[in-house]
Parts: sequence; structure tokens; C-alpha cells
Amino acid sequence: MTRLDINCLATLNFIINWNSNQALHQEIYLARKVNLWRDIFPPGMKDGLMDLEKGKSISLDYAPGQAVPARKPSDNINTLCKNFTARRFQGRSITPRPGRFYPRGMLGGVHFFPQDQRPCRVLSIDDKTISSDLAHPLSDYPLSIKVRLEDLAQNNCETGGRLSHWMEEILGTGPGMQAGTKDGATEYISLGALDRTDRTDDQLFYKMPRLINHIDAQADKFLCHEYGNRLKPGMRILDLMASMNSHLPSELEAKVDGLGLNQKEMDANTRLSNRIVHDLNLNPELPFANDSYDALLCSLSIEYAVKPYQLAREAARVLRPSGVFMIGFSNRWFPSKVTRIWQELHEFERMGLVLDTLDQTGHFKDLETVSIRNWWRPEDDPHIDKTWLSDPIYLVAGKKK
Repeated sequence: MTRLDINCLATLNFIINWNSNQALHQEIYLARKVNLWRDIFPPGMKDGLMDLEKGKSISLDYAPGQAVPARKPSDNINTLCKNFTARRFQGRSITPRPGRFYPRGMLGGVHFFPQDQRPCRVLSIDDKTISSDLAHPLSDYPLSIKVRLEDLAQNNCETGGRLSHWMEEILGTGPGMQAGTKDGATEYISLGALDRTDRTDDQLFYKMPRLINHIDAQADKFLCHEYGNRLKPGMRILDLMASMNSHLPSELEAKVDGLGLNQKEMDANTRLSNRIVHDLNLNPELPFANDSYDALLCSLSIEYAVKPYQLAREAARVLRPSGVFMIGFSNRWFPSKVTRIWQELHEFERMGLVLDTLDQTGHFKDLETVSIRNWWRPEDDPHIDKTWLSDPIYLVAGKKK
């Protein structure tokens, strides 16, 4: 069996590209048990997939509102501030902020049931009124969708089974939230947003080395691949908030310096040529001259940075012109040391926050985001009994102007 038809179940790799005013965006998602007979696809996709050969791809372009629900006049609503359902998170009340996304149920019972988790974006707030946008976060953007047939198997169940709406499953769970509003910056940072549960000296917390991988092997492979796509042999690279793994392709020849909090963790990293112990939360100034590096990495650590905007400015300073800054992260962290805002944000809004830190410096161009989700976790992974999903990978990158 090498070609897809209505009697098959398919594994499809969706690669979705779109552009916002800020950046280029790519969403990569592995769809499993895709059933051409039952499932729902955007216009033209089912016909394009029919009789597709294993390992081959189709590419389709969609105008705004074709692949996701189109914007409607009724999507803009005003509600009274007093109806906003305040919730508390780690002892702090969550209040609406311009540009941020919240579940519709938090707008109050006048419009929605409290259990409604569909996202809405707060556009503006005054003394009495919250103006919100209910449209799909991608409703205003053209989408370019590439679908690759990774695998297929005979469907032994002629009737029954689930029915999947694949654009809802892939694009209804966050993509689009990383883009800023058209009329102004999203208000990510407010009083206490960068506080942490554990306010003790970071050097005490990281005094004991943690010689562990913070993502599974499949996620690590993807992160290495994304870094490798933006790096060239011979580059001078700085690994910020470094640990035992720089997540670089093994075949990449480059000089890599590491800056982190634990000497033993960095000593275990064989990719590092130099190792500098430095607390970026205590002092975000990087101990390097201007224009020193071709590339900077910050892997699985940006969620601990209490001065992310200062760090982005420093990254721009030490990068050479057209040098690239790449920030990769997932959804695992040390709870006591992660910032409050990071835990409050939706996973895709976290990309928006990191994107905003680069954008606000005014020193970066060619900004981009990448999400990679829903892959299989390796069978020998120690967490396979808890989840068979690989850790998601999120990447934000930009080049120095």
C-alpha cells in the first residue's frame, strides 16, 4: 500500500506558513489516523490528498477565512468590566490586558457560559468597558499549507470511529496568538509579571548540577534541526543560560562559548570551547564586546529570565550585523523559578512575549516563529508512561539589523 485513498488511515505532516505585521510564522503538526472518508478538510485539500503517494506532498494556498472561520461583524463586542470573571493564579488576580487572549467564559455570563474556553482577544479597556475580538486568531491572514504523506495503513473499520476537523484541531488550539495586534503592542508585562515563587538567589538554586535532558529525544532533534537551518559552519556562537546540551547539530563545525550558572553542567557540554559562570538575572549585561558573535542561542531557559527585554538588547549589542538570535523553549520548567507571566500565558502567547522582546529593541529584522507539535515521544523515554506525545518545540528568531 503506497497511495492514499478512502480506505486508508494516514499520518500527515502539516506545515502551515503565514505572515503577520511582525514576523513570518510556521506551524508544524503531525496528524495521525487521518480518514479521508470521514474527516473534514478545507476546500480542495481532500481532492489533493486522494491518490497521493507515500513520501509526497501537496501545497495549497488559502485566502483569509477559507481554512479557518471568516471574520464577522459580530466578532467585535463590548462588555462591562464588572462582568469580567476574575480568577486567581498563584495568589494573584488575573486582570484583562490589551492585546492578550482569554477564554470567552471570563467575559461574563451575559455573552458566554463560564465553561467556554474559546479564545478572545482584549482590544482595549477603559473605566467601564472591555472591547474584545472573538474572531479566530488567524481569520485575517492568508495561509499556505503543505501536507506530506508520512505513512498510511489499511482502515479495517468500515463504519464508526471518530470524525476529525483537521483545521480546528491544528489551528484552533493556539496558532495566531503569537501575533501582536494591528493597532498597538500587546501588554505582556505588568506589576509582578516577572516575579517568581522562589525569590532566593538563583545561584543557590542552581548550585547543584542537574545533568538531565529537559526535553525528549524527538523534541531535541527538532530543536537541533531548527538551529542548524539558521547556522553556518565556522560561526562563532554564544550559548546563553547554557547547560549540558547546546542542542546543535553534531555535524555543525563552530566555535561555541557557553554562559550559564553551573560550571559542572557546562563542563559536561562537549560542544563548548569556553565556559563562563554569569547570572543574567542579577546582571543582564553580557561580558563581551560589541559585535562579538555570529549567533546567540537561548535554549529552554528564557522562561526563567526576569529581565528579558534587557537581555534582548544585550544580545543585539554583542551580535554582528545580520547575526541571528534564536530562542527555543517547550512546556517544561522548574515551577519555583519560572516567571509568573510565563505560567499565565497560553503556549502560543509565550512565543508572542519572546517575539515582543526582540521587536521592542528595534535592532532585529526578519523575525520569525516556529511551532512543532503532536509528534510521537520515543518509546524508551522515561516519561512515556505519562504521555505518548513528544514535547512541543517553540522557536523565536531574528537577525540583527
